[in-house]
Amino acid sequence: MDIGDGVFCLEFHSKMNTIGGDILDMTPRAVKRAEEEGIGLVIGNEGALFSAGANLMLLAVAMAEGEYDDINIMIRAFQRATMTLKYSRIPVVSAPFNLTLGGGCEFALSSDAINAHAEVYMGLVEVGVGLLPAGGGTKEMAMRSIAMADKYSTDVAPYIFKYFQNIGMAKVSTSAADLYEMGYMRRGDSVTMDRARLIADAKTKVISMARSYRPSRPAQNIKAPGRSVAASIKSQLWNMRMGGFATEYEEVIGNAIAHAITGGDVAAGTLISEEYLLELEREAFLKLCGNRKTLERVQHMLKKGKPLRN
Repeated sequence: MDIGDGVFCLEFHSKMNTIGGDILDMTPRAVKRAEEEGIGLVIGNEGALFSAGANLMLLAVAMAEGEYDDINIMIRAFQRATMTLKYSRIPVVSAPFNLTLGGGCEFALSSDAINAHAEVYMGLVEVGVGLLPAGGGTKEMAMRSIAMADKYSTDVAPYIFKYFQNIGMAKVSTSAADLYEMGYMRRGDSVTMDRARLIADAKTKVISMARSYRPSRPAQNIKAPGRSVAASIKSQLWNMRMGGFATEYEEVIGNAIAHAITGGDVAAGTLISEEYLLELEREAFLKLCGNRKTLERVQHMLKKGKPLRN
């Protein structure tokens, strides 16, 4: 919708604002309209919550019926939507509030900036249903780790460990202030105290950014953290399982996350691309979807509304 001054707003309208095929189809169309007719895009709404994440019911049905090609198409559509946001020709600002989980969090992380309400419960919580973030979330955490290590000319491992813990422990912010500590909000992002002003403040940020906005391109030739960092994470996971702090399947999920976030089975420093990281998270997601224990977790979440530790 047109919210004036050349700024458009993409709203989610679904049960708990879950993200399904319609929203994934609408996102590139919204970006295209803003590029052709305006100066920027806000992602926000005035519902009860920003987004509870991807539509689990659709995923559960596809998994139960073994429709892995359909799941693959769904993941590719999700990644295409978030990459369209990240590399649009106009600035995109997300305005998260209340629950902003899973796919909703990935939409925010893929925006040029975040203007969050002070009361926001945001996190990548896919591990609770036996999965990993595959809408660009795991890729984004890898790239932020690599960028921080390059910026400070230091080892990438501590940054990878931090983001791995965010994902592996399904950490959710208790306020917008937490998001800075978690690395989900960065310098240039902002917080709105008055919920009624959230969309307006996000719009103001878009207008400010549009004056000097320069779109970027998908990253190439970035240095993979590599298998040695993944091995360190996997060793810690094994210790947690031996100590009774993680189940056998939680170790499996953790190993999948470690593989994807470190750039796969390559030596440290191997040059990889952003697209390659997307492929890794997509492959890991599909592999976990094929495991009966993931289906049990998804079904339990749909029935009980809380995670199953199997």
